This record gives sequence, C-alpha cells and structure tokens, in this order.
Amino acid sequence: MATHRTGYGPLWGTVRIVVGILVVVWSLAPIYWGAVIAFASVADIRRSPAALLPQSIELGNFGRLLGPGSATQGVFLSALGSSVIQALGTTVLTLAVALPAAYAFARLRFAGSRLLLTVITITLAVPVYLVLIPLFQLATATGQINTQQGVILVLTSAALPLAIWILRSHIVTLPEDLEAAARLDGAGTFRVLGSIIGPLVAPGLVAAAVVTFLASWGAFLIPLVYANSSGTEPLTVLIPTFANKFSSDYGLQSAAGLVAVLPPVLLVVLLQKYLLSGLLKGATK
Repeated sequence: MATHRTGYGPLWGTVRIVVGILVVVWSLAPIYWGAVIAFASVADIRRSPAALLPQSIELGNFGRLLGPGSATQGVFLSALGSSVIQALGTTVLTLAVALPAAYAFARLRFAGSRLLLTVITITLAVPVYLVLIPLFQLATATGQINTQQGVILVLTSAALPLAIWILRSHIVTLPEDLEAAARLDGAGTFRVLGSIIGPLVAPGLVAAAVVTFLASWGAFLIPLVYANSSGTEPLTVLIPTFANKFSSDYGLQSAAGLVAVLPPVLLVVLLQKYLLSGLLKGATK
C-alpha cells in the first residue's frame, strides 16, 4: 500500500517563514522607531521626511529625562517606583489568592463549583471599563483613591481569573496520591499547597506571575482612574503627559518609553523558557 507524505510541501514552509518575518517586523517596528527617536538629536527628529536609519546617536534625551537637576527626573523616578510597587504588589497578591482558589476548583467538590468556575472564566471577556464606575464608587467610599493599595486591589481583581485558570490547568494534571500521602503524614491543606502543589506547578506559577506582572506594568486605564496624583501615578500615566495640546516632546517621550519597557523585556527574556512551558502545559492539558 502506498504511503502518503504528510505536510504541505515547500510552499507551506515558505509561507510560514514569510508570515513569521511579518509578525516579527510588525511587533518590533514600534520599539525600533522609539529607540531611533530616543537616541536622535532634535534636528534629526524634526527632519522631513524622517530617516528610517539612525542619523546620529546622542544621549541628550536621556539626560533631559534623568539628568541631575532635570525637570522630569523626580517625577519620572517617582512614577517608576509606583509602577514597580503596583506591578509587584499585584503579582504577589494575585498568586497568593489564585493558588488556593485554583486548588479548591481542581480538588474540592462543593455545590456550585463548576458554575462558579464558569462565571470566573467568563469574566475574562468582560471589558475593564464596564466595572470602572462601580469600583470607583467603592474605592471612593473606602478611601482607596490615589493609594497604591487601591490600585493593587483593582489590578488584582482583573488578573485573578486568568491566573486561576492557568494554575487550575496545572493542578488537575497532578496525581492525587501525593497529596493523600502527605495528609496521612499529618499535613494540612496549606502545608500540602506549600510543600507539594507549589513546587510541582512551578512553571504555572511563573507563567501566571509573568502574565500578571506584564499586564499590571502596562495597565493604563485603571491607574488613570484610581492613581492620577503625582505620588501614585505609574509610568503609563506619566509618559503621555509629556505631550500637550499644542506640542509634543517626541525625544523625551521616546527616551521615557524605552526606559519603561526595559523591566518587562528583561523579565520575559530571563523567564522565557518557564513562561512558554507554563502556558503551553496549561493550554494542552
């Protein structure tokens, strides 16, 4: 019996390469252009038509952004600190709540568990602006407007559904015999979570942490509403203020954006292997 060859032939391979190149160019083009402007002189920025390749490499924009005595140094560093606090705080709180919640949905049998999990999963499709006003009223009533903890709580509520889904997908693949053996030795639920479940779902924890950190670091609408004061606004809220109605300092904006994008890029590069394995395992099980 004749065997049929699998695959789509060399044409399909060429199409995949072309599509891959287009995706890479589409994704990296804004970052490349931002870097070109960040290191360009004022004359090069105002050049018309704009040059696609760097005409000069200068650090003047970074000096105006972070140099001693610059008008933006203090507010930029304050916003950078707020971004770090809000992103890390949201990540830690999300994981602390998502792990026991995911374990409960994966292992415990209680009335309405499937319905509750379905409702939590559906909230992934709910746009954030739909709940901004109710949450704003709640935050105002409890005195959480323009506070770091207020922003962290709202960002955590937005990140929890996805984190629970990722971690539950990992926990359901684990054999229950390990937990049963630990309970026979007298381990309680939190001991099982910390000693057994946590280490075994480490890729899922890393994936959930990275996704939560990236979403929190890049959040704009929530901090704009809940943290628009100079002491709590993150970089995503501050950087757009470098433009006004009549003019825009493109060099300063690009330099600030380039500095702001470094932490998430480094995080993804360092944890890329764990991030991919965590997301793929949760998606295929």
